[in-house]
Amino acid sequence: MRAAAAMLCAGLIVATAGCKPSGPPVSGDLAPEFVLQSTAGAIRKLSNYRGKVVLVNLWATWCPPCVAELPVLDQLAAKYADKGLVVLAVAGDEDVRAVHDFLARSPVKFEVLLDPNGAIGTAYGITGYPETFFVDRQGRLSDKIIGPLPHEGGAASGQFTKRIEELLGG
Repeated sequence: MRAAAAMLCAGLIVATAGCKPSGPPVSGDLAPEFVLQSTAGAIRKLSNYRGKVVLVNLWATWCPPCVAELPVLDQLAAKYADKGLVVLAVAGDEDVRAVHDFLARSPVKFEVLLDPNGAIGTAYGITGYPETFFVDRQGRLSDKIIGPLPHEGGAASGQFTKRIEELLGG
């Protein structure tokens, strides 16, 4: 009986050894995986972008700071695409039609993914919109920006672009 109890305890220790307390991911953690549909109907999986630097921007059409930073994200996507930067904007609107209507009026060049249930925001532990996460080439979170992206005169701030360039390797 003691041997069975000892084996049960050892099994529980082994089973929980790899566990960590739940909570929002932190720098160095693998970015929480997601599989979402884009506004164009394609299915996108975050881990398929390994080898690239990914900016995951969580936003909503009803959020004025979110809307204001979309042109900055557009500029970044265009400027750094050939160096391996991917911008994925995850729209947390419950009304998917509102996202499509918004993009028809204000198109962007980067990919917009749909998260009508807010599952990605929950997985990433956001406190509101917008929030942006830097995912490095190995799929690990490196930085998080709560609130609007730092920008000056409609372009990303020098400090922000410097961080992107560091992650891109140059």
